[in-house]
Amino acid sequence: MPSTSENFLNEPIGRRLDKISKLFLENLQSHLTHLDIERSFYPLYLIDAGNGITQQDLAGKLGCDKVQVVRIIDYLSSNGYVERMTNKSDRRKYELAITEKARLVMPDVQNALRESTSLTLEGLSEKQINEFYTVLETIEKNLITHKSQSAK
Repeated sequence: MPSTSENFLNEPIGRRLDKISKLFLENLQSHLTHLDIERSFYPLYLIDAGNGITQQDLAGKLGCDKVQVVRIIDYLSSNGYVERMTNKSDRRKYELAITEKARLVMPDVQNALRESTSLTLEGLSEKQINEFYTVLETIEKNLITHKSQSAK
């Protein structure tokens, strides 16, 4: 069995997570081929759950920059799933809401997310799943901490 350091060299963790992410998204998409969008299902879910979420809030939840969020919103908006509304208390901000079209497909999106996640975690015990998420949180915190320390 290769040592841990050899595993790092053979396949960096970021590359492995990227491959898993692509496989997960392919599986998710296979459940939602009847929709006229091919991505941004999770942002759509967050907007639905967000009750007046702003573009800035969405960027924070997704861990991406404002430019990426604008592209996501433009994509979902052009396909009739999301609308931007001017914030009544701050006209510089936009609140996001799903449209009736999106509301009708949200049960499909939620079921597809559940099914894809269940398939992904199949064969793992509840304890292993909890440990896995704990490890992911630790990795994320390590990278965020390093990022903020590097910025100083």
